[in-house]
Amino acid sequence: MDKVTISRPEWKIWHGIPREKIPWYPAIDEGRCINCKLCFVSCGRNVFDLDEKGQVRVTLPYNCMVGCSTCATICPTGAISFPDREMIQKIEREYHIISYLPPKARAKKTRLQYEEARKKANEIIEKITTALKIEVTGHFLEKEVLKKILMAIRDKPCDLVNIAIEIPTLKGCWSEKAPSYARFVVVSTEFKDVGECVDMIKKVLEETSCVVISERKET
Repeated sequence: MDKVTISRPEWKIWHGIPREKIPWYPAIDEGRCINCKLCFVSCGRNVFDLDEKGQVRVTLPYNCMVGCSTCATICPTGAISFPDREMIQKIEREYHIISYLPPKARAKKTRLQYEEARKKANEIIEKITTALKIEVTGHFLEKEVLKKILMAIRDKPCDLVNIAIEIPTLKGCWSEKAPSYARFVVVSTEFKDVGECVDMIKKVLEETSCVVISERKET
């Protein structure tokens, strides 16, 4: 397993955090793996490769997109696993708390001074909304809502994660105009307040006649 190589420059940073600081990548249980190669052929980031015997191996772990676990979902024998998602949130929070510390505090080794500065930084972070969970209903597929949101925020310091869309029936969605339910989390890619991005997303939702059911600050 190559633990340092990352194929593309844009994959080396995730939400302002060096990718190698986040140990999110698949692990294969060789006892359960039947070598069907579904993970190998479906991964668009070349995380997997075949060894000299044709066995699937994780060769470029840090190519894996943080939060993605599609290979584990489609594995027919459940041979692929990932770390707990809470690990990602903890690393993200801790990394950005440190970035808020004054340079002198980061350089100091005195525990008391460091902890005091860290406490103040934490207080600053608590006052801003860096992640907001939104639940909506509307015609997501028919009106290409996600595509329109993407175009609206493409150059903004935010992203949508943990996206889930529930459709009553495929035919009903188009022919009978049955609404879909969707939820997602708007996150800052620079650990800043997401208020401006949320306003842009709500504008798209309004223009596509989607209704916001709830919104909740995530920690």
